[in-house]
Amino acid sequence: MSEVIILSDSNESDSSIYNPINPKIENSQQDSDSDEFDFPEVQFDYITNKNNITDTNKPCQRQRNINSSPKSLNVISNVETSKEIFTSAFPRKRFYTHDMSDSFESDQYEENIHTSQQLIKEPIKKSKNKRKEERLKRQENLIKEKTLKAITVKKLKNIRPGECMKFIKVTLDKYIKEYNFYPEILITLNDTNVLYNFISHLIPKSITWERTIEEDSINENNKIYTKISKQTEKYIIVIWNWNEVVEKLMDDSFCTSISYIRTLLPDYNMTLVIFGIRRYFLYYKKKNKLKNNKGSGSKSYNEIKDFKEYRESPEVSKQQLEMCLAEIQIINKCNSRLIENAADLALMIYQYTKAIAEIPYKLEKKQHFDKEYNWYIAGDNKDTVRVDKDGNGLKRLWQQQFCQFNLSSLEIAEAICSVYKSPAQLVEAYMNCTSADGSKLLKDLPIRRAVGPLTTTRRVGPELSKKVHIMFTSENGDVLLGNND
Repeated sequence: MSEVIILSDSNESDSSIYNPINPKIENSQQDSDSDEFDFPEVQFDYITNKNNITDTNKPCQRQRNINSSPKSLNVISNVETSKEIFTSAFPRKRFYTHDMSDSFESDQYEENIHTSQQLIKEPIKKSKNKRKEERLKRQENLIKEKTLKAITVKKLKNIRPGECMKFIKVTLDKYIKEYNFYPEILITLNDTNVLYNFISHLIPKSITWERTIEEDSINENNKIYTKISKQTEKYIIVIWNWNEVVEKLMDDSFCTSISYIRTLLPDYNMTLVIFGIRRYFLYYKKKNKLKNNKGSGSKSYNEIKDFKEYRESPEVSKQQLEMCLAEIQIINKCNSRLIENAADLALMIYQYTKAIAEIPYKLEKKQHFDKEYNWYIAGDNKDTVRVDKDGNGLKRLWQQQFCQFNLSSLEIAEAICSVYKSPAQLVEAYMNCTSADGSKLLKDLPIRRAVGPLTTTRRVGPELSKKVHIMFTSENGDVLLGNND
């Protein structure tokens, strides 16, 4: 049954309207022990509806309505009372529902707060961990860069001249000990601090080189790990004594012996050293001269008495040896050296050792040079003139420019520079005359070769004058200065 509420401004009593429900109100007042105008009951309604966010301001609105319209106070209070009666009809359900919803919502609220806090903390924690990982990664990269830089510096240091000699070793065949030049080789190698050892080579009486290579790398802890390996350089020196050469020339096995070595070592740079062969040819030259001059007597004999080791050897001509040396150089790519004393042979071995040790440095330098200057020729420091900050050297530089011309000399350059002190003066002179006059501007300048009354003079000449004019006035960079250049 719905209630009808009538609002009126008259002073008539409203009891007739509320009389039908007065018994209910009285019963409810007796049950609840509260007055219909008891405002704490309004607060109780406020508490029960507190969880509803959309109705939080309704008690305040009711309070304002009560204060603003006193005439309708009874109606509003009766409405509240009727609501209270309606809700009191199911007290257990109301209180049970209120308690369960409140506890559930409070637990859910706390859970939502806890979840939101976790959601907030997790990105913060992740961001902190991410920043920490990035910082550690940057530190590792920095350590790695420093380690790689140290490896590069060490590698460049090991291949520099002087330092590279520590990583090269000379390996000599054990049969070299039988020659009389063996002690001199040992003295030279010991004096120059060159490492060496004696082994049995595949090629008898040969010399090779072995390089120690240090390969540096970085392990997992950014520590330098060094791997040492040995590398045999593809260079070989074969030493033949003069008597071996004579025997091979006599039986025509000279070139075949070199060809056999080449088949064994196809990729090697080979050098054949013949020791003492010139003295052999000198002996037979003097011996043949002695035969032709039979009347010379003891004088000629004294000249050959010191060549005892050659007396029983067969005679071969120098032309035979030269033909064989040319053949092995062309066909077998074998160089040759004729050495007469032990000191020269020891020096040659040291020079080869030094040159082979510096190969990595020279290759690195060449690669860097080709990378930096791959489109123009290198400018060597030759015939250059230095000019300091005070301008000293400008006159000599101006003279040097004229010396670059063909048919020019220092005297001609001095003659031109004595009249035109700077390039600006010469260019200004060319601008103040025609092209035909400019090409003849310098031809009559006198050139003095020396000082004195007897000295002769000559002139610059039209050819050089024309070239200088083209050089300083032409705007075409491809024009030729003359047919003589």
